[in-house]
Amino acid sequence: MTSDGELREEIKNLLPEIYDTVEKYIALNPPFGKSFVPLEKDEDAPEIIKRMFDAADAAKTGPMASVAGAIAEALFRRVEKKFRTLIIENGGDIFLTSDSALTCGLYSGTGFDNFGIRIKKEFMPCGISRSSSKIGRSVSFGKSALATVISRSGAAADAFATMLANKIHSEAALKNAVNECAAQKNVIGCAGIFEDKIAFAGDIEFLKT
Repeated sequence: MTSDGELREEIKNLLPEIYDTVEKYIALNPPFGKSFVPLEKDEDAPEIIKRMFDAADAAKTGPMASVAGAIAEALFRRVEKKFRTLIIENGGDIFLTSDSALTCGLYSGTGFDNFGIRIKKEFMPCGISRSSSKIGRSVSFGKSALATVISRSGAAADAFATMLANKIHSEAALKNAVNECAAQKNVIGCAGIFEDKIAFAGDIEFLKT
């Protein structure tokens, strides 16, 4: 977490509450925590859960593909009013705002680690999520070194990052997967890395950091 004010104690109090909401829902609805495909939306669920249902439906993933991004945004929304700059990071999934453009670095363990994505002020607040079959704990059915997605929704950014990573199986599939992801109405822009090749699409600027 980064901000232009003190938030540590407030975050300590809010985060367990948000996690508890998700964990309790999973305990009562086990398929929600296990499915790799969208499920019928529960209109009586807590707001964070409904956002996860919606993101999964849009990206054609399971609801839990959006959990880290959804939690980052939920936490952001509880405290955002106090700050000009606020960056909430949850295991590689980010929700942020700033009074100026920001650059988000890319880490993939490849030759592209000195590159980043420039995020325009006009798109903030927004979520930035990544998935990979090579690094981290993401469940991925593809072979991507990195799949990164920017969306105005934290849950959608996370779910679409999973979708993008699942579709990157080869160099030949890379560009089509990135273009398909960027064409989704919830996606601002995205980037994908396969071995020593990178592709990006959408309203983003790709640059050296």
